[in-house]
Amino acid sequence: MSESILNGKVLYAFGDSIIDGHYYTRRSCVNVVADNEGMTLVKRARNGATIRFSTIKNGLEGQILQQAEFVGIDQPKPDVIIFNGGANDAWPETIPAYLGAVGEAKDPAELDLTTYAGCFEATILAFRRHWPDTPIVYLAVAKIGRDWAVQNYLRQVQLAACRKWGVTVADVFGETDLDARDEEMRVKYSFDMLGTDGLPGTPETATYPDPDVHPSGTHPNFAAIDKYYAPVITKALRTALGGE
Repeated sequence: MSESILNGKVLYAFGDSIIDGHYYTRRSCVNVVADNEGMTLVKRARNGATIRFSTIKNGLEGQILQQAEFVGIDQPKPDVIIFNGGANDAWPETIPAYLGAVGEAKDPAELDLTTYAGCFEATILAFRRHWPDTPIVYLAVAKIGRDWAVQNYLRQVQLAACRKWGVTVADVFGETDLDARDEEMRVKYSFDMLGTDGLPGTPETATYPDPDVHPSGTHPNFAAIDKYYAPVITKALRTALGGE
């Protein structure tokens, strides 16, 4: 068997709690892929982070494009970048004002940064400005417990921007059947708290005070990472680097 094209490569990862790992950051979906493939991981994702503008509060939230500024000059240059973003933007009361459309803008100065679309494109261009020749992968996360119409609006914007800017999509949303709108999947494959074993909760290790809404379906536990996220991310990273 030939060596993986990812072996020895440097992966930069940006985004929200899904890439960061929520309450168990040492084994998020990108940590698993990096470990499996022999990659060096530089992760600057943050719980609560958004594509649209937000400020950092108590070490949480903040705009994802700004995470590029937190990579130290002592870090090795990236061979590939992965980012996600949208879960914390997906609220009906905010998205109508932030949606926008992917247009003809060629640089951030031309983008409408009051819209989700403008901020999404600006995120891609921020990474391109810092690391001009590095391929970028966007992680389209699974169907989660957010407003369904809003999720689909955001997906249209995300895919259009990725096509426009040549970004590879790791499409967990479209390529897998992981769907947190299904109660059984929500409970089996996500976590909002650590279990009695100190690991991301499962039906056997975590009891939630309000089981009708928690776990929320947003944060993948180990089972979801291993079955759904890691294979899709690995495939996309290989594609971005010119592999199969």
